[in-house]
Amino acid sequence: MLSTRDWQVSLVALLASLLSLPTACRKSEKHEPRAARTERLKQERTKRQAGIAATAPAPRLPTSLPLKGPAGVDEDGYPTQYVDRLGLRTLLHHGRYNDLNRFFEEYQVAFEKDPRKEYWPIDASSTFSSAEPELREKLDAWVKATPRSFAPYLARGAHSVSVGYASRGHKWAHLTANEHMDAMAEAMKRALKDLDRALELRPKLVAAMRLKIQALVTAWPREQLQKVIERAIAVCRPCFQVRVTYIETLRPRWGGSYEEMRGFAEHRVDPDNRRHRLLPGYIDLDKAAILRKDKKYDEALKVVQRACALGNHWEFLLARADINRRAGRAASALEDITRAERLRPGLPQALFDRAWALMDLKRYEAAARALLAGMRIAPTDSSARQLHRSAVQGLLYEAGVLHKAGKHADTLRLLDLAAELAPTDRKVQHLRSWVIAGPAAATDMPALEAAVRANPDDFRAIQKLDFALVRQRRFDRSVELWNGYLARHPDDGPAYLERGGAYFHMRRLKEAGADAKKACELGVSEGCARARQVAGMTR
Repeated sequence: MLSTRDWQVSLVALLASLLSLPTACRKSEKHEPRAARTERLKQERTKRQAGIAATAPAPRLPTSLPLKGPAGVDEDGYPTQYVDRLGLRTLLHHGRYNDLNRFFEEYQVAFEKDPRKEYWPIDASSTFSSAEPELREKLDAWVKATPRSFAPYLARGAHSVSVGYASRGHKWAHLTANEHMDAMAEAMKRALKDLDRALELRPKLVAAMRLKIQALVTAWPREQLQKVIERAIAVCRPCFQVRVTYIETLRPRWGGSYEEMRGFAEHRVDPDNRRHRLLPGYIDLDKAAILRKDKKYDEALKVVQRACALGNHWEFLLARADINRRAGRAASALEDITRAERLRPGLPQALFDRAWALMDLKRYEAAARALLAGMRIAPTDSSARQLHRSAVQGLLYEAGVLHKAGKHADTLRLLDLAAELAPTDRKVQHLRSWVIAGPAAATDMPALEAAVRANPDDFRAIQKLDFALVRQRRFDRSVELWNGYLARHPDDGPAYLERGGAYFHMRRLKEAGADAKKACELGVSEGCARARQVAGMTR
């Protein structure tokens, strides 16, 4: 058995090993057989489309139009309330199709009455702009259940566009395999079919037109794009965001030119919408992106400043933040990200940018919380995927520092967060269990039982006793403890997870799966992962 001192030393050693994991190197592609190449490329697409980690829905379903933020408008007349994306994903998780249809209808009606509410139907559809296959299954069920509503077709179209871009990857076209391009084309065809159906059912659905532009730009003639933007402007003369989507297709990288972008920005504007003054800034935004890619950060900053001078706009602020962060100015980047989030709250991109800046500042807990919030609404984002492992390691490092300082509760808070961020990571689970249970030599069962009797509603006290009971394989007693606690706290997700663990050890898989599912529905991501695990074992 380990002494308390030996246990602490081993904990530090384990943390050190976690923070020095080797990076896998890609195998040489020379003389690669055709079958092997096909399989490798398929696996690349599968990886890009997979969720980074299991993420839980919100613990409560929306009962009214899912909007967050205070009522009112900003300086351009746009509403300060914004779409609750997690709420919409939670409704889909529970199969509440009629509620989803009703809310999508309300977003669209509000937009048709006031074009400055254009972000509401756009963000409702973008809620489902992630590529995970599990999402496709749920969207298919939504379409099948309510085939006369435009909403499921719009959402599934957004998903297919995301699948298309995930299939392609982020390399330049000449560096991208033909197989990836073909997979993207197939996904975009599916997207266009759904988006056309949504427009048949709701002809003024500018959100669908915007997605059509994103799909068409990848391979279709310019005339098709022009028809879509003309239709969008005819339906909504003041709309801004669909113009942004179109002007981005005029960038040189898509076969356009800065002259074409400038011409559109100058001649296809509506003076009644002050936000249109920002359109020329997208020329400088693209120039700055190219300079940033070449690591010419000071030049890129000068260029993006011209865009920022046009007005207070979230997209320009995030671009400037990205340049500053890459140049080693994370604090300045964080200031711009905060300003962008005030202008455009609830945006996954801003959450991920915040997480990157906080990681650079070594504020690991705050970074992990921003990353997790973004992953719950955009679980296949490539930026989040790049950051995920480092964020988990940052949490483990900070947890080790807190544990060494004797801050047990703070240590567990960070390890619980690490388990939410990486619910199937065995090292995270092992370390967390180790900290909760403590060294075997220090286990005092009478003292643990007395602590629970004195505080029967103390989750941590019960959890610590539970871990000691598991060591003794007294699973019936563990279930008894959690039964009593859950009778008084029926909405405690982590408690269901713990009881499910005891059932799992007892090989009572039906009960284990039910408890894991309940924990998932109450907002515990580890519960979602465990529910999938048990379901796979019982098929």
